[in-house]
Amino acid sequence: MSTWLAVRVIGTFVFLIMAFFFVLTYEPILKVVDIGAGLAQFSAWMSYGVLTVIGALGGFPVHKIGTIMGSGAFEVDVAPACSGAVPTSIYLAAVLAFPTSWRSRGFGTVLGIVAIQLVNIVRVCGLFLIGLFFHEIFHDTHVYVAQALVVCVAVALWLFWASRYADAPAH
Repeated sequence: MSTWLAVRVIGTFVFLIMAFFFVLTYEPILKVVDIGAGLAQFSAWMSYGVLTVIGALGGFPVHKIGTIMGSGAFEVDVAPACSGAVPTSIYLAAVLAFPTSWRSRGFGTVLGIVAIQLVNIVRVCGLFLIGLFFHEIFHDTHVYVAQALVVCVAVALWLFWASRYADAPAH
């Protein structure tokens, strides 16, 4: 890869990361469209569906109001920060910055959004169950393990996509 190409890819990646974070955090944009909140609603809704089945099999009821899910006295709120929007943004910036065809980028975009959101749903369900049954380790698992897991999945997914589906330029 030439030096100019490397600079272009890194520059595009950094620009896209900044643009995505701007869209995810800038208040005037959030008043019009709040992607993080929308993904949080989606994650809560999908996780509730999975947890309702698990709860029926395990003998514990699960309730949901908006993005708040609970069982008995335990409740969690799937906040925008827990929506998978940040790892998805990092992944998308890497895919879109990579020097390959737009068809490959399109495939990578769809693959990443779907896979990262599925992993995030598993993460939310897992954290809910940990909080319900092993409350003493919930905080550390949420802060130190679960967040890092989704970011690691995003990086691994990008490596998978880049090695299998993206046509890198010749060296």
